[in-house]
Amino acid sequence: MQFLLCILSLSLLLIAPIGSAQEQPPTDAQRDGFAGPIKSVSTTIVTTPGVKWQPPGGPTMVMPILCRDCEYDPDGTKTTSGQFADGKFWGEIISLRRGADGLVTDRVITSTFTGEVVSHQVLGPFGKTAETMYMNGKEYCQQTFSYDQYGHMTEWLSLDSAGEQQSLLLATTTKDGIATEKAVWGKKGELQWRKTFDPETGEQRFTYFDGYGNLKLTWRFANGKVLSFWEPSDSPRQFGESFSQSKGNGDVDLYQCHDVGLCDRSRVHYEYLDPPKRNPTSAEWRDSDGNLLFAAYYEYEIDSFRNWTHRRVSVWESDQDKRTLYEEDSRTIDYWQK
Repeated sequence: MQFLLCILSLSLLLIAPIGSAQEQPPTDAQRDGFAGPIKSVSTTIVTTPGVKWQPPGGPTMVMPILCRDCEYDPDGTKTTSGQFADGKFWGEIISLRRGADGLVTDRVITSTFTGEVVSHQVLGPFGKTAETMYMNGKEYCQQTFSYDQYGHMTEWLSLDSAGEQQSLLLATTTKDGIATEKAVWGKKGELQWRKTFDPETGEQRFTYFDGYGNLKLTWRFANGKVLSFWEPSDSPRQFGESFSQSKGNGDVDLYQCHDVGLCDRSRVHYEYLDPPKRNPTSAEWRDSDGNLLFAAYYEYEIDSFRNWTHRRVSVWESDQDKRTLYEEDSRTIDYWQK
C-alpha cells in the first residue's frame, strides 16, 4: 500500500547512491523483483512466532516482499497493489490512461479502504512529471518532476495545497549517468543537506545543516576511506552519521561515525542465486576484523522465469549456536504467456 508523503525523505535520498550510473527505467514488475511477463502474484507469508532478530540500521539482510498481492498489464505496469484479508482485497486500484502510442500518460490511484482517489500521476517518457495527492477527498500536496535530455531527474518540487514549497531536490548528473550532486531545500528555502561526488578523484562530500543555516555535520570520503568527519561534540545521533558504500562483488561497506571523528566500518556480503542478483542466497554482516555478527540464509523453489514460488529465510546472530527459521513464504504467479 502507498502512504503518500509531501516532504522528501532525507534518509531515502541519502541512501540512494551518488556516483553510480542510471540504467533504463525498470517496469513496475521489475521494481517489485519479478522477471518475465508476469500477470499477477498472490503471496502467503508465515513468520516464526517468538523469533526476534534485529541487526543495526544499514543494508537490508532479509529482503522484503515488495508486492504481496498484485496485478500487472502485459507491459509490466501495475494495476492493483495490496493484500487479501478475510476474503477482501485491501490496497490500491490503479487506473491507467494510455496515449496513441500505447504508453501510460496518467495513473489514478484509488484506495480500497475509503473508495477515494489518493493520487493522480502524470507520466512522461522518463517517469512521473506531476503528481497530485488527496486526503479525505481534498488535495493536500502537489509534486513536479523534471529530467535532463538523458532521462536523469534534475528537480523534485513538493508544494502544499496552498502552493507553498515544502521541499525541493536539485540534482546534477553526467551524460553517462554519474550523479555528481544532490541537494535538498526546506519550506523556507533553507538548505538542508548537500552531497557531491567528483568522478575524477572519487571523493564524496556531505554537509547537513539545521533550519538556520548552521552546520550540523560534515564528512569527506574517497577510495574506501573516511577522510574527515565532524559534528558538535554534544550531538545526539543524527542524519548523516552512517552511510554505506557498494564495493562490488556483493560487498557493501557500512560506516558509522562518531563526534570524536572516528568511524567504525563493517561489511555485508551478499551471495545470489543467479547473475541478475534478484534473489540472495545469503547475507553475512561482519565487523572490521572479519567476525560474523549477523547473517540471513535463503532456500528457494523457482519457476521457469527464475522467480521464486517458495522461500525459507533463516537468520543467525553471534549469540546463537544455530540458524533459526525466521520466515517461510509461498506465492502463486500467473503469466501473460508461458
